[in-house]
Amino acid sequence: MSKTEKLSYPFAEKPSFGGLLEVSEGLFWLRVPIPFALDHINLWLLRDGDGWTIIDTGFFSAEVATIWERLLEEFCAGAPIKKIVVTHFHPDHVGMASWLVERTGAELWMSEREFLTVHRVCQPYSEREITVRAIFFERFGLNEKQLASVVNARSSDVEGLPEAPVSYRRLVGGQTLSINGENWNLFSFAGHSPEHICLHNAERNLLISGDQVLPSISPNISVTFYEPQANPLAEYLNSLSRLSELNEETLVLPSHGSVFQGLHRRIDQLEAGHQKQLDRLLEFCRQPRDGKEALEAMFGNRLSAFNLSLGVGEAQAHLNYLVAKRELKQNDEFIPHYQR
Repeated sequence: MSKTEKLSYPFAEKPSFGGLLEVSEGLFWLRVPIPFALDHINLWLLRDGDGWTIIDTGFFSAEVATIWERLLEEFCAGAPIKKIVVTHFHPDHVGMASWLVERTGAELWMSEREFLTVHRVCQPYSEREITVRAIFFERFGLNEKQLASVVNARSSDVEGLPEAPVSYRRLVGGQTLSINGENWNLFSFAGHSPEHICLHNAERNLLISGDQVLPSISPNISVTFYEPQANPLAEYLNSLSRLSELNEETLVLPSHGSVFQGLHRRIDQLEAGHQKQLDRLLEFCRQPRDGKEALEAMFGNRLSAFNLSLGVGEAQAHLNYLVAKRELKQNDEFIPHYQR
């Protein structure tokens, strides 16, 4: 497949919620619902000797618990769950992990930074965190109504993640994980989350990509109040460069959307999308602009409270990237302005 061709989708049908589709020998695609506009997450069940390994767990809910109960009893038929692997800390991926660990007795496998981040997001903000978070949004330039909506709205992370896992086995990029006697090479990436794990089976040309590479949307790349000068976009683009070394015909198993082929083409699209936003900001910042103005240039001015919070993080990530490359200058006012 050349880079100018469209992505290829080998499976005409997606599994229904709670249904399974075998995408490669012993590897099953499971879709479960999540309570967002993006209404699903893809999970993966891999045959592992006399049992199974699970990749990602779903958003915590009674509906998803019912799906898992049925699958454990009927599909797995009492066979042991050997490993529960979580790609990163977001609640649609790790939300059911504690429940599954308790239900099956399996060990949880995660990277260290993702495991520690789960514990942080499960806790209510301290008074100091509430203050610093509010200042972060204020310095971005949000108006009073916008500030109220993002400062007072608690992230849905806690809803979908009622209990953090207590213990885990550490996954590290460069490590090889054995599943059913096959080697899965681990990549760890920053950008979308601190230490996101992807799993690559070179022999079978399979990539479980998590949220790093999705077929039709770009993962959120955000700066947060914990590290306001971070440069996650540079980290994310570096991850795409590393993934581009894999075979173009790799079968990509993403966390959202359909299983696809055309990895290099999709990487080109993702890189081009970010470059388009960077070019838009460079043109827009021919005169001084604050963060809110940059946000509206990128995404318009009709974002919901939830999407506004994500949009602030994404706009700040693009601004920080351009400042780091010395393509924009940032002044030292309380509400910084950016200019070419």
